[in-house]
Amino acid sequence: SEDTKCNGEATVNNRKGKVIYFYEWDLELKWCGKTAMSNDNITGKIIIENVSEENTEDEVDITTRQEKSGGEHSKLHQIVKQQLTPKCREIIGQYIQFLQTTHGKQVVLPTKGAGQGINAVSTKTKPDSVNSIKKQMDAAVISKSGPKKTENVTLQRTEFSLKDTFKCRREELFQCFVNPDRMKAYLRGEADVDPRESGKFSLLAGAITGTYLEIQPEDKIQQHWRFKDWPADMFSSVTLTFKDTGSSTELTLHQTGVPQYSLEQIKQGWTRYYFQPIKMTFGYGSGSL
Repeated sequence: SEDTKCNGEATVNNRKGKVIYFYEWDLELKWCGKTAMSNDNITGKIIIENVSEENTEDEVDITTRQEKSGGEHSKLHQIVKQQLTPKCREIIGQYIQFLQTTHGKQVVLPTKGAGQGINAVSTKTKPDSVNSIKKQMDAAVISKSGPKKTENVTLQRTEFSLKDTFKCRREELFQCFVNPDRMKAYLRGEADVDPRESGKFSLLAGAITGTYLEIQPEDKIQQHWRFKDWPADMFSSVTLTFKDTGSSTELTLHQTGVPQYSLEQIKQGWTRYYFQPIKMTFGYGSGSL
C-alpha cells in the first residue's frame, strides 16, 4: 500500500500543570492486489477520517473503495474490508497510545530555576516506535507497489518570505532559534545546535541540517539550511530578522535557493513545526508581554 494523502497535525502541550493532547488527521491509502483467478492489478482506497483526540480508534471513520466493478474486484475488496479495516483501527490505537505515553512523558512541569518559563521536555524520542507501526501496516497489505522516484528531476530553485507576530519580547523569540533547550522543547525532539558563526546544527534526527553564517543577537540570524530529501550538497539560505513592535515581536523569514518541487512543503513546515509550536509551547500566541 501507499499513502496518497496525509493531512493534519499533532501537538502535546503543558497548560497550567496539565498535559493536553491535540491531534487531527485525515488519511487516504491506496491498496493493490491480485487474486488467483486474475493477473490484473486490483486497486482501491482506504479513507480514514476524524482521527482526533475527540474520538477513540473505534469511533474513527474508515471507508474502503474499489476502483473498478467486477467479480474479482469485489472479492478482493471484501478481503480488504475484513482484514485491513480492523488493522487500521489497531494501528490508530497504537498511534494514540504512542502519542500519550511517549510524547506525553516528554512534557513535564517546569521546575524552579528552569529559566524563562520553559516547559522541560525530554529529548529521548523513539522513532523506531513510529517505524514499527508503518512496518505493521506494510506487513498486512496484500500487495505493495508504487512509482519509483524520478532520477532526473529539473532542479529549479526559488525563494519565498514569511511573516508572523509573537506575543513576547524580541530576545525571547531570538532564543527560540539559538538556545538548544528551547528548540528541543518546541520541536519535541533532538536539537544538536552550536549557536555561533560557522557553528553547525542538526534538528529532528537529521531531517534539517545546516550552518550558522551570521548571528546578530536579538536582531538577525543567517543560515545555510537544507532538508534531508534534497540532493546531496544542496543548501538554501535562510535569513531571520526580529523586529520589536512594542506590543509584540515581528519575525520575518526569507529563504532563497529552495528547490521548486519542495517549496510548499518547506513553507508549511516553517509554520507547522516552528511558528505554531513556539506559540503553543511558550504561550507566545496571545496575551500581553
